Amino acid sequence: MPPLNDEPSVHNEQPNHQIAALPWRHGKKGLEILLVSSRETKRWVIPKGWPMKNKKPHAAAAQEAKEEAGLLGKIIKEPIGFFHYVKNLNDGTAVLCRVDVFPLQVQ
Repeated sequence: MPPLNDEPSVHNEQPNHQIAALPWRHGKKGLEILLVSSRETKRWVIPKGWPMKNKKPHAAAAQEAKEEAGLLGKIIKEPIGFFHYVKNLNDGTAVLCRVDVFPLQVQ
């Protein structure tokens, strides 16, 4: 059966693991969530990436936020949730990823 909505077929059963930072701050009118636009697709995203060797997941998420958006702040050590998405790799294959999301308080 072909994939629905022209989505690529996924080549893994177990999701690959990624980490992300959810940047937030207290604004004048309450909680504000900060999004960044991706360079390639220009979509609104949160900074995410692959786990880093010798870094705990929350520290890697903070590093991604710094590298991708120049964001610095206080990262929480436990994820607040996760989401799944299909990542298209450079070789044309598509893999399922589970992304653990860590809140990052910025100013």
